[in-house]
Amino acid sequence: MRRGRRASLICGTAVALAAAAASGAGGPAAWMTEGAASLRSGALGQAEQAFRKAAALAPESARPVLWLGVVAVARGDRGSAVSWFNEALRRHPDLAEQGCAAVWLDMLGIEVNRPQWRLQTPEDYAAFVRTANSGLSSGQARWVGYALVSAAGRSHLDPRILAAVVYIESRFNHQSISSAGAEGLGQLMPGTAGGLGVDPRDPLQNLVGAAAFLRQNLDEFGALPLALAAYNAGRAAVHRWGGIPPYAETQWYVWAVLWVYGGLR
Repeated sequence: MRRGRRASLICGTAVALAAAAASGAGGPAAWMTEGAASLRSGALGQAEQAFRKAAALAPESARPVLWLGVVAVARGDRGSAVSWFNEALRRHPDLAEQGCAAVWLDMLGIEVNRPQWRLQTPEDYAAFVRTANSGLSSGQARWVGYALVSAAGRSHLDPRILAAVVYIESRFNHQSISSAGAEGLGQLMPGTAGGLGVDPRDPLQNLVGAAAFLRQNLDEFGALPLALAAYNAGRAAVHRWGGIPPYAETQWYVWAVLWVYGGLR
């Protein structure tokens, strides 16, 4: 639930690119408009086909392949996303397009080496926490591991998904505060924490609140990707778009959490 300067840059350039895509008529611009509309509606296959046609018709333009990268992110296909964003840099991007591709590649690079852990006991979680945040002592990591399992249990939540969320949100740093004011291990916004009745500055309450919020989202939307999107962008945004919102940060966030979660067994 954090939105920092890097995410703001990505969202800002995505908005600019979407506006530019809709500004032309005929040829590549028409396919870009169709692709953007398909992406907003969640029709990823149609979006990919439209952006591919635009890319073929405008072989020097970076914009269509940037959007192909975004489609790949939404599908969870990191390898294709990296290829498309690199291809965008090989074309002739303007400054906004270059910045968008570079920031996406930086964000995707965070998870080049997916954590691979077998998590069964609280001690297993403690070892995972210590590896993710080497600044913690073994005792602190053990406390976080046990607290995470306990918090997940209180909300009848798979502790692996809570571990994946906290890994992406803060790397298990309870002192983490985002530029938007999200706090603690699960990066809870003060308003969200207040609604859940927890103090986000208290590590245990933060984990309890994060687990409860995830459970509420799962109960409301019935699917993990949508629950994660709501965790990041808010429930209203998921309802408004009828699915994962077309926000670059949210699409990356959902992909990143699921990527980590897929490595936890």
